[in-house]
Amino acid sequence: MPGKPAPSDLFESITRKQRKHRELLAKMEKTSARLERRKEKLAALEADIATLEAQLSEPRKSRSRKLSPGNAELRKARLIFNPKSGRDDEDNAARLSLLVSSLRAHGIEAKVGLKTSGRVARKLAREAKDAGDPLLIVAGGDGTVGDVAAELVGSETALGIVPTGTMNNVARSLGIPLEIDDACALIGMGTARHLDMGRVSSEAGSKAEYFLDCAGVGLTAIGAAAGQAYEKGRWRVIPQMLRRFLEAKPGAVEVELDGEVIKAQTRMLTISNAPLIGSQMLAVPDAKMDDGLLDVQIYDRMGNGALMQHFKSLTSETPGIVPSYQARRVRIRTDEPMAINSDMNLAPESKLIEIEVVPRALLAIVGNGIALGVPVEAAPEAPMFAKDPPVTTAEDTKADAPDEPVLSKT
Repeated sequence: MPGKPAPSDLFESITRKQRKHRELLAKMEKTSARLERRKEKLAALEADIATLEAQLSEPRKSRSRKLSPGNAELRKARLIFNPKSGRDDEDNAARLSLLVSSLRAHGIEAKVGLKTSGRVARKLAREAKDAGDPLLIVAGGDGTVGDVAAELVGSETALGIVPTGTMNNVARSLGIPLEIDDACALIGMGTARHLDMGRVSSEAGSKAEYFLDCAGVGLTAIGAAAGQAYEKGRWRVIPQMLRRFLEAKPGAVEVELDGEVIKAQTRMLTISNAPLIGSQMLAVPDAKMDDGLLDVQIYDRMGNGALMQHFKSLTSETPGIVPSYQARRVRIRTDEPMAINSDMNLAPESKLIEIEVVPRALLAIVGNGIALGVPVEAAPEAPMFAKDPPVTTAEDTKADAPDEPVLSKT
């Protein structure tokens, strides 16, 4: 048996480690200072870009008809337009005309493809990625944005977003304005960042599903299914979903977070990539979409009253009562199969669910959003809980309507 080290050896060891600590700390401080200087340079550069973009867009607006396709001032891009997103009283023809006109004013010639289903949106996104298109623009809500983003994972095709949906959680988190012209101005600036996405797989699922906002297990997935049924007008399904929601009982759940195991009795879990979930609920105010981490909330031993109190607090922009954990990889084991959702996409119920972050999965044009480690401070204003933009009518676009938009055959 070796004896205890001599005090002189211990002293030498701690002195050596303290010296290494000082050296490493000094390097980290230098790196942090260098990073801050580069952030300042980036902010100044983006401010210059914003100024120049505004100076270019104003004269373009007065001569939009003269900017014919192929004009050197116009960059080519694809646009996926969802005519069903947003409010029923929207004039979709006018909205599309305004959108194409605004993009042209901000230097972009859009080839338009209409989203008639999620399958079509994904197909159009794959075509853009396979063609190596530098920019793909989506005009729609969170569902359309999520469908397209999943197809762009790992590519250098930048995603531009014009939020025309009901909740627009992704846009609000990323600081993207709700007004069409402001959103197009941001796309014209081209201030892109790499974003994380989440990936869900289970023993019952046939393939992994990606998400931008949030994945859920249990009641969260049942709520997503009810919301999906409501949006698609499947009224007969909703009472059944509500009954499942109310009758669900807490079950034993084992949650493994990067190797650390937590055991709980619960009916639901949420795994967030973004601050907002559901009906603009600020579930995880400090969540970042570029930090390489997911934020996990386990609703341990919470009854209906406690859950209602928690989610009510989220809609009033006050902190919730459920603690959050951060992890790169989450493994969930349950006694009974539980429902699963990734954003609004539903997966088969399963007893084993694995969820992981995919760092830097998506290149997207972003603004001054709370979900960004380095927001674009020079971006057009985009309040987190901004009111819906005004309804677009034909009168809004009559004066400076561009030529008819180019439609793809899809």
